[in-house]
Amino acid sequence: MTERQELISVVIPSYNRADRLPACLESVLGQTYRNIEVLVVDDGSEDGTPALFEELRDPRLRYLRYTPNRGACYARNYGAERARGAYLAFQDSDDTWRPEKLEKQLDFLKETGADLVFCGMRRIPEQGEPFYYPVHGFHPDSALADFLAENRASTQTMLMKRLVWEALRFDESFRRYQDWDFGIRAAANFRLAYLPQALADSAVGGDSISAAVKSYPALVHLYEKHAALYAACPAADAVMNRRMGLRIRQTQPRQAAAHFMKSFRLSRKWYDLAYALSCRLRAK
Repeated sequence: MTERQELISVVIPSYNRADRLPACLESVLGQTYRNIEVLVVDDGSEDGTPALFEELRDPRLRYLRYTPNRGACYARNYGAERARGAYLAFQDSDDTWRPEKLEKQLDFLKETGADLVFCGMRRIPEQGEPFYYPVHGFHPDSALADFLAENRASTQTMLMKRLVWEALRFDESFRRYQDWDFGIRAAANFRLAYLPQALADSAVGGDSISAAVKSYPALVHLYEKHAALYAACPAADAVMNRRMGLRIRQTQPRQAAAHFMKSFRLSRKWYDLAYALSCRLRAK
């Protein structure tokens, strides 16, 4: 088997996505890199998902199912445990890939000598124009600091050597920001490379106040898990506290003020102080 023939395993967790899964599978099975296996992990769907696989006959496709629903991280680990490939990629069941994604990423991974490569993607909001993600760039010589400050790699943009997943696995305590957590740990332990091309398309919901507030506990969980790393990287620590403060400044101004003050002490940015004073006034 030549290097170009190495097997890539694609793991797709799915829960009640029978309406969107066919388009996702078409984009994955239509990859220009043909030596793949695709493991769809049905995370206890109740919408007739099993019926889809009574008609799909591609020999590269494997359908795995269990009940009850256990979450996307459990499903990703479940699929990866059963994968046979030397490389692993993860796709979301409601997203699509460009046909050349895996081929370009594998070539780039080998070219750079990286353990994990991630690409850009086109995010498609419910309203407004599509935009490129990640918003900010990536610097291999400061990979950990970059990932601590901001997530750069959504799960569906990653291609990795199997040994990366074996060392890290997905943290099943996360229901949100699991890709960010994985990226931080990967940056701390492996060599990462960034291919700045939008090779995935992903629909995203609106950024409402309620959605921002709901994301706050997940941010705190991420921050507390990696507290030692943030303490060693003051610039990223400031950014993270600012982000947490912004999430709750309209609903929990007193707590938000504490985040902004910590960010100000670390960053000495005037706007952090302004945020903190504004929240303190609102809390009175």
